[in-house]
Amino acid sequence: MSSVTEAWKAWQEGLANKDSSKLGEFFTDDFQFVSASGTRNKQETLDWTAAGGNPTVLDNLEVLYENDEVAVTCHSANSTLGANGLVMSLYTKKDGKISQCRIVRQAV
Repeated sequence: MSSVTEAWKAWQEGLANKDSSKLGEFFTDDFQFVSASGTRNKQETLDWTAAGGNPTVLDNLEVLYENDEVAVTCHSANSTLGANGLVMSLYTKKDGKISQCRIVRQAV
């Protein structure tokens, strides 16, 4: 069973190092990343992470709730392009992995 904290750290490192190789092990094959800008499948999410995001820096993770089925988190997501934000995420889990990450981002 993967914790959302472990997956988030892999995502954080993947964006920073432009390497998503560790992140993929936390996702189901049918994983979806859902945001206001659209939906990405697992491979699209891994490719976006390997490209460094927008570029995006994740920090200040707070896990608000987590069990075997869902996790709710809040963290900062700042872009070197000047777009700073706060992100609320809902993770759904299936078979010990993350099957969906749905985010809402608010500019700060």
